[in-house]
Amino acid sequence: MVRFLLITILLSPILGSGQKHGLSVDDLLTLSSLSPKSYDNYLEKKGFIAGSRGIRENMDVTTFFEKKTPTTDSGVIPISRTIDMFKKDGAFCFILQTSCKEEFQQGRNALKRAGFFYDNKKDTSRKEALMFQKGAVTVVSSEQENQEGKTYKFLLEKKEMPDPGEIQYGEDLLKFDSHEHLASFFGAKNVRKDTYFFSEKESSKCSILFPNSSRQVVFIWDDQDNLFKVSFIIIGGVLSATSTVQYSGNFINNIWMLRSGIYSGMRIKDLLKLNQNDFTFYGKGSEYSMMIVPEKTRYIDFTKIGVMMDCFDCGTSDLLKAPKVSALDAADSNLALYVSCIMISP
Repeated sequence: MVRFLLITILLSPILGSGQKHGLSVDDLLTLSSLSPKSYDNYLEKKGFIAGSRGIRENMDVTTFFEKKTPTTDSGVIPISRTIDMFKKDGAFCFILQTSCKEEFQQGRNALKRAGFFYDNKKDTSRKEALMFQKGAVTVVSSEQENQEGKTYKFLLEKKEMPDPGEIQYGEDLLKFDSHEHLASFFGAKNVRKDTYFFSEKESSKCSILFPNSSRQVVFIWDDQDNLFKVSFIIIGGVLSATSTVQYSGNFINNIWMLRSGIYSGMRIKDLLKLNQNDFTFYGKGSEYSMMIVPEKTRYIDFTKIGVMMDCFDCGTSDLLKAPKVSALDAADSNLALYVSCIMISP
């Protein structure tokens, strides 16, 4: 027993010195949760010092290097670790780089244990880049090779949550660039993963905010595997999604409005009054049937938003059979045209 205690005492400085060094992904997550004033102090306690500041891609980047302790010539290659910090598009970004492959795999496993969402069709033990998401935090893990060997990188990006008062118009929803980001702001129960059908043959994974309600919005993503980076959002219209097959309730008029004043259900006469000028839309025989022609007419720029029209009891109208239809002519003919849905892109 005495011999065991003696060995433990002799080894404790060695074990302790090993624990002082290195920065795990768990530490990286802790770092991102701190206030910017605490970054330097936290990294210093973890054995890092600020080594350089510079401009990369028009961003002010601070690099921290791990302090190296003198070692004997044992033939063991020391692990190299660095931390880069910068701010990009309102988000705080941290890059942890290590030369240790084991730390790379441990980091991915730590993100899985922490409940981060990722494309589970991919093998986390492979070297391909993987994205992990949770709330406002996105971590991209990747492997790179240069002249000095392989480097393993974790890029953590933490977005600042908008103030609830800033989310008033349809365009404001473009601030959210992932399903996880949406769920963390509006609540997971108010955001549903689904599939949106553009036609019988074409579909896309999507997220539905406030499904089957007057505040329903569909988010179509560029990256469908990670439900990341908004391609466009759809406000209003009849929802063509998997979940609506089982839905038997009534669909309510959508209450989201654009900054220009356009909203789903708006009558064509009110839209003309808002624009103070005529505009055209494609007739029913066109490939883009009932869509307003994407051009800037006067006060409304239809090149930045997609507006689909619909009509009550217009099946026999000869006017709507033309390739393009004047909104003024349609209004003068007393056709019951209205805005069916609105599509907005970043």
